[in-house]
Order: sequence, then C-alpha cells, then structure tokens
Amino acid sequence: MALICLLALYVGQVNAVWYEAKGQAIIMKGDKHSARKAATEEALKQALLFAGASINSVQQLTNGLLESEDITISSTGEVNQVELVDEVWHSDYVTVTIRADIFPKEQICKASEYTKHVASSYFSVANREHLLDGQIADFPAAFTRHLATLMDTHGTYAKLSYIAPYTTYWSPSTLPANVRELAKVADAQFVLVGEITDLSVTREPPSRLAFWADEDATRYFAFDVAVYDGLNGGKLFQRTYQTQDTWPFDRFAELDEYSQSFWSTAYGKAIDKQVAKFIVDLEETTSCQPLTGRVLQANNTNVTVSLGRDNGVMPNDELYIYQTRQFTDGRGETYLQYNIYPGVFIVESAYSNSAQVRHKDANVIINIQENDFVIKK
Repeated sequence: MALICLLALYVGQVNAVWYEAKGQAIIMKGDKHSARKAATEEALKQALLFAGASINSVQQLTNGLLESEDITISSTGEVNQVELVDEVWHSDYVTVTIRADIFPKEQICKASEYTKHVASSYFSVANREHLLDGQIADFPAAFTRHLATLMDTHGTYAKLSYIAPYTTYWSPSTLPANVRELAKVADAQFVLVGEITDLSVTREPPSRLAFWADEDATRYFAFDVAVYDGLNGGKLFQRTYQTQDTWPFDRFAELDEYSQSFWSTAYGKAIDKQVAKFIVDLEETTSCQPLTGRVLQANNTNVTVSLGRDNGVMPNDELYIYQTRQFTDGRGETYLQYNIYPGVFIVESAYSNSAQVRHKDANVIINIQENDFVIKK
C-alpha cells in the first residue's frame, strides 16, 4: 500500500525545488529491510511523478540512504539529493518520509505536453487452467481494467481510455487492419494487444514435523504486450514482464479478482510493480509521438476534429490535416502515402474530446473528408 503526501518546498537555489513525500510498505515475513526499501522507493517515485514525469533520465541513487541499490524511475527532474526525514514502524507496515531535491529539465519534445489515448481489448490468457487456483476466471478482464486504473493514476502522457469488452485473437495477417479498426472505433492513437502467459502456482507441503502448518505457495505472473500505432497498424514495441510472490490463498478459495483486497496482497503489489515498468516503457515510446486524431465532420465552412481539451488542445493551437492512401508497388509490397493539406488549421473552439478548426483558405476546407487525420506537432 502507498500513502501519498507531497509538499513542495522552494529554496534559495535557482530552479531547485525540495519535494517531501511519504511512502508505506507492508512488512512481509518480518523482512524489515525490504519493507523499508519499498516504502522509500514509493515515496521517491511519488515525488518524481509530482515533479513531472518524462522518459529521459533514469535516476541511479547511490547516496547511502538506499544502500547503493538502483531505483529505476523516469523523471524530468534530476535528483540532486535525497534525505530521510522520518521512518515510523507499525505492527505490520512502515512509513518512510523523504525529501528530494529535484532540478527540472527542459522537455525534449513539444509533443510530450499532450495526452495520447490508448485502446485495448481484454488481455488473453495462454493457459486457462492457471485460472482454476483461486477460481479467477475473470482475471484477464480484471487485470486489463486494473491496468487502465494504474495508467490513469500514475501515467503522464498515455491513458487507456477504451477497453473493448472482448478478447482478441488476431492472426498476423489481419492484425494491422484490426488494430486500425479498433483505434478508429475507440478514437485512440495507440492500441495494446496483450497476453497473460503465466499465472501458475507452486505449493510446498509442510514438513511431517509441522503437519498442522499451511502450505507455502508461490504464484507466478507474466504478460506479453505489444503496442501498435493505431493509424497505420505498425508495431512500436513488444516486451514481456514477469514476477512472482507469495500466494496466501488455498487452492479451493473463490476470490474476487476485481476487489481491492485481491490487489493489495503481496502478489497484487508485485504485479503492480511490473505494470509500473510497462507504463514507463509505454510512455518512453509514445510521449514524443505527435498527437494525432481524426476529422469527425467536415463541410464547406467548418471542420470538427477528435482532439480536444482532454488531449491538451486549446483555442488558437495550430493543427495540420492530412490524408493517407495505400498503394502497392511492383513487388506486391503495400505502402502508406501521406498527403498533407497546405497551411495550418487554427483551433477556434476546444471541447473535452473535440475541437472546431478553421483555415484561411475556404478552398482547402472543401477538400477535407471525414476520417482524414489531424496532427498536433
């Protein structure tokens, strides 16, 4: 569990800000060292995210407080110093308070200011027999929704704004077209296709001398996820994330995989750490991609596009509109061709998920069609 408490303290140094944050961690099997480290990581992560996340600096803190153990965090800020303010030990958890001296960095790309929308369907599962232990038949759907919640809470540039209520099993030949169709339906720029590859459990029976004791059970978790450009169906990256932790339930338990009690277990928190790594990787890949949407409506005088205030688009912003078409070369290879309309389009009115744009040349507007693409550089 994590308790977030942040206080920004402006000091005399130029452009330097001290951030104070608290983190909490459960003490598992009496391991206070690991609990203290996890609580400190949580506090530092919250300070960095509050200061503004980015993709370019992975902080390696070796200042004694963290005992030379690396913490992998993305941040626009350079951490100059971390101080331990306080640590309070409770019966089953510890609270750590830190102060971090963070120097903001310049953003490397203008596009990182804008929120990109992501779509997905429910993750598939490689072996459904793994779902029998704990009776978690809905785990793929629950995990996908939990992923969306964590992206919304901890993400900065990418939001999982649409989940199709079904599982996809797309073949390689149809995948690009299906990705483009899902992106169009969801009004999203990127698409996730994921598979849960391992949910197995291993159980160690108690010794004969301690036959009354419970089994020691460990549950594994791994998921493979690919991120696609929703406009052209191209794959941006594909990675596998895996972990394991104590499984506190017997094999006949019937669990609610949507409940907070499930996700607050050590096993749930271990999954959350892998999801956090995925969010960093996703934002590293997508944050500097130009914000892109579609033309929703076009007539002789007005053009309405699918980018709005939710994406960070505001009145008087400049947008570009373009068409795409497919063509096949002499060898049978298919390519996309981009045709950009001349000049810039100015945002006249911006709403939550759409905007009206204008162009100084009415002849340009006449040629624009629905489902043409709009881009904010």
